[in-house]
Amino acid sequence: MEVLETALEKFHVSSTLYCAFCTNRAPWGVELPQNPSVQFHALRSGTAWIGVNGGPRVELAPGDFVVIPHGDAHEVSSGPDTPTSPVHDQPAGMGTNPWIASFGKGGERSEMICAGFSFSAGSHPLLAFLPPMIHLRDEETGSLEPILQLAEREMLSSGHATSAVLGRLAEILMVESVRAYVRTLQPEQSGWLRALNDPQITAVLRAIHENPARAWTLAGLAASASMSRTSLATRFRELMGTSVHAYIARLRMLTAAALLGHPQRPKLARVAAEVGYGSEAAFSRAFVREMGVSPTKLRPPRARRAPATRASS
Repeated sequence: MEVLETALEKFHVSSTLYCAFCTNRAPWGVELPQNPSVQFHALRSGTAWIGVNGGPRVELAPGDFVVIPHGDAHEVSSGPDTPTSPVHDQPAGMGTNPWIASFGKGGERSEMICAGFSFSAGSHPLLAFLPPMIHLRDEETGSLEPILQLAEREMLSSGHATSAVLGRLAEILMVESVRAYVRTLQPEQSGWLRALNDPQITAVLRAIHENPARAWTLAGLAASASMSRTSLATRFRELMGTSVHAYIARLRMLTAAALLGHPQRPKLARVAAEVGYGSEAAFSRAFVREMGVSPTKLRPPRARRAPATRASS
């Protein structure tokens, strides 16, 4: 599990986008747009349904916890077919406490903790391989419950430094929810989290993630795991759903995307070198091929410099 630990220890909240203890009355339905954040929904009482990217809605029961790791657009509602509308178009029923909100008409009551957090650009790109939605059932969320109780108490009391406390709790929730998710995976499921139960593939992943820029060969990676090239290629594809070299290419571009998003705007040549490319042109072509956009599109805007003032004489 060293690869997972390396990924999770780099997960740090940079800002809170929204966080609320919601008391809702059916019928209610909200749409949350796509944004670069990790979003959580914990149903504390009543019923709710959630759907991601326009897909079918899934029923939640009290105690269930949902993670939207990549900030995909989703909708949360009181029923499977309840109409929804953008959250910003609805009166949230917020009173003097900024951490409490309510939606709906006055029917059956439900309570939820809903939150969205931006994580630092240095967050491990390995986590980009998480699914669009992680749904943990009540019986799988025992380790999350004390954290959620603390978050709920913090929002209801709205004390000093509540935002800072919730940010720290979000980091712990992310770690615990991923660990709980790993425990739910079945033997037939593929993906890097499942692969962490295979010591040889874990050794390969560790080598790749420690030095993604290296000119890896199948033979070299197979030797590091005491496997034949054929065995490695077959088992890696079986567990990860992709080839070794396709995985390396994806990881390099995810690493580059994190570097490009840094506020200090590192030079493109430096980013290219960090992920194993000797020229900006080759890196840019690979980035567009893998990510679908030019690397320059991901760079933050330059900070505006204050206009110079003339000294009085």
